[in-house]
Order: sequence, then structure tokens, then C-alpha cells
Amino acid sequence: MPGILVVCYSRTGTTRAVAVALAKCLHADFEEIIEPVDRSGVLGYVRSIVDALLSRKGLIKPMRYDPAQYDVVVIGTPVWAGTMSTPVRSWLCRNRRELRRVAFFCTEHRRGEATAFKDLEKLAGKTPVARCALPGNLRAQEEQRIIGLFATRIERHLDRTREYEWMA
Repeated sequence: MPGILVVCYSRTGTTRAVAVALAKCLHADFEEIIEPVDRSGVLGYVRSIVDALLSRKGLIKPMRYDPAQYDVVVIGTPVWAGTMSTPVRSWLCRNRRELRRVAFFCTEHRRGEATAFKDLEKLAGKTPVARCALPGNLRAQEEQRIIGLFATRIERHLDRTREYEWMA
């Protein structure tokens, strides 16, 4: 039975940590988007912001999992300049036609999730079954609670969809 794939890009490790916790909660496969560009430090941060502002796509390494094999693909990104990260933009451009259903989450230090979610939805060409924004200043316990609620929304949607498909 196809399930859930959690895909993310993380420059600093924050988004990756959320994605790993979410994948564990959902009993989902997990894959991190990797790019050959070094985005560490101040120069990497500046390059990231400029790339996001210009809606650039970049090179990303081949992925292990085929998103077409999953009922839902959960896509996670840090918010860069009010939008998705460049590697996630690249991944979506490459895979958007393969996606059945999507859910989105983002990590952020300032506001920007509304625009990021709008851009993710437009590029994916799909309305997400659920979405979640996690600010960087959350305590671990609160973050786990929010991740759990997000996972529950995804699972409920998937259960309703499977029930409908079974009845059809």
C-alpha cells in the first residue's frame, strides 16, 4: 500500500529535524534534498536570499524515492525571503507532475509562511491536504505538539481518501 514520503531541504538542520520527527510520527519514508552548492556561513546565507528573491532553480542530487509511488508527499522548506528555498523549488519543478497529493510545512524565523505556501501551491499545481508553519522560537514540547497535529491532519485526509476510493 503506497504511503507517505516526507521530502525536505535544510540549510542549517532545523527543517531536517522537523522532517525527521514528522516522518517518524507518520511512519513515512524520508528523503533530504541535497545540492552541491555550499550555503553555509554568511556568504551562503546571502546567496540563499538572492536565489530566493530571483526565484532561481539550482542543481540538486538525484533522489532515492520516486514521489509517484506515494499517496501523499509532504514537502518541507525553510522560508527564504518570504518564499520556498531554491532546492525545494528545483525539486518541485522536477517532480510536480508525479505528485498525487501534497502537504507543506515550513520553518521560519520571521513571518513569510503565507507567501511561501502560496508559491509552493502554485508551483506544485495542487492544493495541499494540510500545511504547517513552525517558527524558530518554539520550545521543543510545543514543536512536537504542532508536528503531531499536522501529522494527524495528513492521516485523516489520507484515511478519508482511501475510504472514498474503496467505496467507489
